[in-house]
Amino acid sequence: MKIINKLKNKLIAFDRKVKLSKTVKNELINWQTILRTETPMEKINRTELVNSIKLLDNKIGKCTNSWDEYRQRFRFCILKNDPRNFLRWDPVIETMYAGINKCELDYLMDADWSKWSKAIKETWVGNPSKYKYYKYSSSNFINMAYNLAQLVEHYGINIGKLDKIVEFGGGYGCMAKLANNLGFQGTYTIFDIPELLSLQKYYLNSNNLNSGFNFVETAEKFNDSDPDMFIATWSLSESPTSLREEFLNKLGKPKYILIAYQSQFDSIDNVVYFKKYREKRPDYVWANYEITHLNKSKNYYLIGKKFL
Repeated sequence: MKIINKLKNKLIAFDRKVKLSKTVKNELINWQTILRTETPMEKINRTELVNSIKLLDNKIGKCTNSWDEYRQRFRFCILKNDPRNFLRWDPVIETMYAGINKCELDYLMDADWSKWSKAIKETWVGNPSKYKYYKYSSSNFINMAYNLAQLVEHYGINIGKLDKIVEFGGGYGCMAKLANNLGFQGTYTIFDIPELLSLQKYYLNSNNLNSGFNFVETAEKFNDSDPDMFIATWSLSESPTSLREEFLNKLGKPKYILIAYQSQFDSIDNVVYFKKYREKRPDYVWANYEITHLNKSKNYYLIGKKFL
């Protein structure tokens, strides 16, 4: 009995140490931002973000069970933590952090480095970690550029000449910022869950980008059909099929399409789904290929261009 009690005490002590280490880690992460006094504009942006979350209805939305859980965690983080540090939050890291392979940076350097080097320059809103191979940017920003480059470089697209872009699932707004860095001055519409729309507004406002954006949370409210470009990187493939079809029916016929997806998500076979998606759209030229440097699971790019 004494041995068992000793083991229990050791386990309790170990558990406390683990919790303490996590607490210390979180405090150190927050301290990085606390050291600098919050500016009046940062305070305004934070207040707007927090108030927008407080006003949201907390009922379950049209998303998978996995994303409804993340939605709740985003709410908690926004209400309890300093948003100047949001790129260090666990739910952001788990859903949006890209631990990229250096081949992605190499690809951009080989493609058109004079263009991409300017586009991926970070502003450090959200306190992202610097990418070890290129200190002027972060792994997230480089990954977004690599994803977009699959479409842009393949078809020789000048983002600055497009009028309308629609993104399904905009993360924290990184892709929208990237498009702006590439010269896009048209209307950029993001379709997403309300909590992330609030975070995207905060990110874009903090980067002094507060015009030309539409934020839509339901398919019923979406009316930006037939855009020049449609983007959905690991977002459409993580949504219920009913929501996908409802949204895609209203999307119409984009001129260019960029989709990134994993083979399986919440029992949905995305390989089969996107095969049928292509077959229903014979008026596009398609390229569907595996992202070979992502070794953990099967992931693919699907890019398309509508016939004129």
